[in-house]
Amino acid sequence: MIVLPGLTSTKKERIPAFLAALRCSDVRLIALFPTCLQADERWSLYRELETIPGLGVPHVHLRADCGPDELEYLSNSFGTAAFNIHPRASSHPFGPLPQEFASRIFIENVERPPEDEELEAGNGQAPGGLCPDFSHLENARLHGLTEYVETFERQLDRYRVGCCHMSAIRVGVPNHWAGMWDHHEYAVLDDLSYLAAYRHRMPRDWASLELENSFEEQMAAREYLEGLFRL
Repeated sequence: MIVLPGLTSTKKERIPAFLAALRCSDVRLIALFPTCLQADERWSLYRELETIPGLGVPHVHLRADCGPDELEYLSNSFGTAAFNIHPRASSHPFGPLPQEFASRIFIENVERPPEDEELEAGNGQAPGGLCPDFSHLENARLHGLTEYVETFERQLDRYRVGCCHMSAIRVGVPNHWAGMWDHHEYAVLDDLSYLAAYRHRMPRDWASLELENSFEEQMAAREYLEGLFRL
């Protein structure tokens, strides 16, 4: 399994430095999280990514306004094999799945797990399976949200895991969006240590860092996790 550094967009001002460091490195596989970018901003970023020779983006987190043409472009330009979306009961649902891409779209657990019904939808709308965000799951576990944990653990036993998010857990430090302990930025590498307990739940090929940390800090996180997972 390859640990992919993640280019996130919640702090847009950090994107140029990430790209500059990526360009100067020998890393040519990343995950992409353009979820805070409007369509014109996303296409501008894609054009810049095209200028990095040999860059591949196996996993992309979609926004609700991403259409089939965008998914086709990402597949053809960067070899994107897996896309993830939020569940329909979340604050940012995706909507109907494009039939031609449904089997490559995986549903993330966010403030709640997906519903079984959306994982088994008919008429070509069934997704490929799950995209576990392990920080959201661990946060639910730490806060005693038993129904959340039991539901999603059962789903992980039943449905395919096609991609995943790995973020930080900072116990006792509230995040800025819900006051919980799951974070998109680590302060110390030990904030990622909880992931060892989820190694058996991860995809076979690659696992994506969803971190706002710099490219260099993500390289340190990757090295740390490779040791933790004994990759």
